[in-house]
Amino acid sequence: MEQDQEEHYDADTINFDGGTVGHVEADEIIISQAGARSVSGNHIEMNWGGAWNIQGGQIDMRTSGAVGVRGDQISLLGATSGLAFADRAEFEDSRSGIVVAREVHVSNSPSLVFISRESHGDVQTYLDTRGALIAGIAAGITGGLILLFSRLLGGRTRN
Repeated sequence: MEQDQEEHYDADTINFDGGTVGHVEADEIIISQAGARSVSGNHIEMNWGGAWNIQGGQIDMRTSGAVGVRGDQISLLGATSGLAFADRAEFEDSRSGIVVAREVHVSNSPSLVFISRESHGDVQTYLDTRGALIAGIAAGITGGLILLFSRLLGGRTRN
């Protein structure tokens, strides 16, 4: 089903196989080897697909990617997400930039930033609390030095 990027689909159940679409909204959505800019629904299943933004109740992603995922319960298996927000999340052989969830189950799934009230499994973050503090201090010092040198070296002359 090859569709134009600006099209909007709204139904009770959508099974989308191949192609791209702008916005998909339904109670149940199954996306296979396809892409969408925005997906929202109660139950979303994505296999070998991609989306800019996914929002829903239960979200299952297998070998897929999304920039932002927000749901009550999300499950990523061999998938990638930039941002993942959920009440309950499950990551297996997946990669994420930022993970924020109340409860997370993790297996071989590193992330850049990981924030959770309760976590199960081996949590691997590239930036822990100490690393975030050091990165913030280094960024502040670097920014301050750049501003200082730009004022010293870029002095204006008044006529």
